[in-house]
Amino acid sequence: MSTPKADQDQEDSLVSPSYILPHMILTQLKSFIYSHKVVLFLDIDGTISEFHPDPEKSIIRNETLNILKELQKYISLVLVTGRSIAQAQKLIYPFTWNIAGSHGLELCYQSHLTNLVNLNSRQFELLKNHINERCLDFRKLRIEIKDYSIALHFREHPYLEQQVHTLALDCLAHFQDFELKAGKFVFELVPKGANKGAAIQKIIQHYHLNDYYPIFIGDDLTDEAGFKVINTLKGCSIKVGPGKTMAHHRLEKVTQVQAFLAEFLEILKAQQQLLLEKLHVKTHSVI
Repeated sequence: MSTPKADQDQEDSLVSPSYILPHMILTQLKSFIYSHKVVLFLDIDGTISEFHPDPEKSIIRNETLNILKELQKYISLVLVTGRSIAQAQKLIYPFTWNIAGSHGLELCYQSHLTNLVNLNSRQFELLKNHINERCLDFRKLRIEIKDYSIALHFREHPYLEQQVHTLALDCLAHFQDFELKAGKFVFELVPKGANKGAAIQKIIQHYHLNDYYPIFIGDDLTDEAGFKVINTLKGCSIKVGPGKTMAHHRLEKVTQVQAFLAEFLEILKAQQQLLLEKLHVKTHSVI
């Protein structure tokens, strides 16, 4: 149980940075970009993909995918998402990029699949049955059964929020190996210990990325754990959209994220070209 002081510390850590243009953030980052290798952690829904009432109908624009493809010539990329790895891979097809899925429960890194948190399979099956029985009276609720979690979406019917929250809390009382994550018009039941911050920290440590400059862009409450870790590592945290946040910067919407990524790519290209020109001058100089 959290203490009043811990709650106050959490509240004090939340800020409301104003929206800022992509190039203004990148101007502040140039010195870090030029002097470090970079690892970019990137949320999907609400960050590089617009929200859709049906998650199965969400898309990532081809232009964004192509920018991310080019960016990986210069930096490391890890998608960090509440979606399962299988769902995320459909969104980025035909690419096979690094993905921390299911809120940090599973990881596909350099095509190697691992679980970062153990799942109680028996309890998960019982939880699914419990929700199916309880949701007979919630016909307007969109239930998304994932590989390791269950999301209760009420985006199309926001007035159901309190009822869905009560349902989710009832599930937690019966299935204590799970915890509740609140998002944009969704409550999700996930195995305890799965969160994006822990996933980012494990990736950095396990894959020896400590000397990389970390950037994380996300939009939802579930991304706050990631922002906290990035801030501790003295990296760059960027929140997309409104709401209090631990992130140090804020972009307005998905199209601004795409603009940020495109400009980031141009900076990296220009840096590479400058390095090549200096190398050319050095190797062809007359002594």
